[in-house]
Amino acid sequence: MTIKKLMQELDSPQVLCSTFVLMSDTQEITARRACILAELSELGLASARDLHQRQLAAETVKDAALLASSLHRISRSVRQTLALEAKLDRDAKRDVLDARKEARREAEARVARRKAQVKATVERLIWDEAETQEREDHLRDVLTTFLDEDDLYGHLAEGDIDTHIARLCEKLGLKDPPLQGVGAGGEPGGLAAGGRSPKATEGVEAHSRPNRSASQPIGQSLRDSSPSGGASGGADHPWRSSA
Repeated sequence: MTIKKLMQELDSPQVLCSTFVLMSDTQEITARRACILAELSELGLASARDLHQRQLAAETVKDAALLASSLHRISRSVRQTLALEAKLDRDAKRDVLDARKEARREAEARVARRKAQVKATVERLIWDEAETQEREDHLRDVLTTFLDEDDLYGHLAEGDIDTHIARLCEKLGLKDPPLQGVGAGGEPGGLAAGGRSPKATEGVEAHSRPNRSASQPIGQSLRDSSPSGGASGGADHPWRSSA
């Protein structure tokens, strides 16, 4: 084989893969690309080795120079293929990390929303049943402690909202709220009317203030809450401003 013919074969474009397969799975597409790039790098390396041997066996300086030029081009192609492999690998790892971060952000936002919903409902009941401003502030502080503990241990991410509300009301000594009839994320679920969480066995005494009177249980209701869940009037709580 002459040098010119060899050069023509090396410079001529060749289709290494003519089959195009439609794939919806990103992982399969990534694996296919990695396979093609690995084959290209192996072919390029084999060609570079062959050119190097031919260059060493060249009979003239001109032939050796032509082979050296071809070796330089094929070596550059191999380096580019390897660089592209490394880039795709980094991109794939970054995509996985981004997906995990996005999932974590969505989970945290969901828990924060559930925490706010539970807190708003229980605080409304505290407002209904607290007989003094001091008692209301105390119950709010204890509620915040309970919610922070639930958030810390991941309890708020489980179960439905009604269950958490009923459990916290029992721990605070409050009346069960009217149930919403929906669970986590708006799904149907929740406790039966008037039901309480079977896991709500802990009281609030562990978080009570030292100056709390032992004869006054936390959350003792002095009046029934209104059907709407709000205050029925200012006369029951004279310390609370009518404004």
